[in-house]
Amino acid sequence: MTTALLIIFALVLEYIYDPISNMKDTRLLNTLFDKFKILSEDYISEKYNIYLLFPISVFIITTIILFVSGYFLHPLFEFLFSLIILIYCLKPSEFNLMVENLKFSFNENKELKTDDRFKYILPTQNKENYESIVDNLFYNSTRNTFTVIFSFLLLGPAGCLSFIVLDNYLYNKQMKIDLQIKKKLKIIISIIEYIPVRLSIFSYAIVADFEVCMKSWNSLKKNSDLYKANIASINQVGRELTSNTIKDDNLGNRIECIQTIIARSFLAWLSLIALLVIGGFFV
Repeated sequence: MTTALLIIFALVLEYIYDPISNMKDTRLLNTLFDKFKILSEDYISEKYNIYLLFPISVFIITTIILFVSGYFLHPLFEFLFSLIILIYCLKPSEFNLMVENLKFSFNENKELKTDDRFKYILPTQNKENYESIVDNLFYNSTRNTFTVIFSFLLLGPAGCLSFIVLDNYLYNKQMKIDLQIKKKLKIIISIIEYIPVRLSIFSYAIVADFEVCMKSWNSLKKNSDLYKANIASINQVGRELTSNTIKDDNLGNRIECIQTIIARSFLAWLSLIALLVIGGFFV
């Protein structure tokens, strides 16, 4: 039941206490990485290995801290540390807030302003406009919420924190990373996201329109780049669902439809997790 309690408490605190959303910046991770990089450069010549070793070190150190706090101190400390990590990694409330800001900016015809961690434009699109961001909301929701939960269920708090470190490499503009290194890191991210993306698509089929989802899924073009394939697949299925539901081209209505599908999908995920906990798959 610990897994279920952690997720429930994290979501309750996330939605009840709004200031939490403003505490999830990545400055701490950036500072830790900069120090780690300085210490490692004397011993590791390959830059890619430094970038790869940092999330591995975060995973190992976090696991040790959780074990020591739970075994030598008290299980309550392990629970609290795990809760803090999960709250830091999960971003459903922040995601919803930014979607509302996006919708408000569009309705008021204001200049588009988005957070760097949210402005994940598709690789095939160079212009930062409403259409490109709205089309990418489905992938954003998976990365902000579903992949984090999947990493937590699979590898615990240390796993979801390590995923956030990898995610920060790719989407934080303060991280100046060589393109070749980014390309290699995208391979790792794409492997991690492979199952969550497909589970999200399956949940869309359950809560929205199964036939539309399957038709869109079967029409997907094969792409040897798994990273781009993950993005394209979930966004295309989501786009087909909204087009089938909303007949007009009003972007505000499309955003509301997307919010509804994502919210229902999130409930489907939580229901599945509850069944797995009751079935004894997670402690």
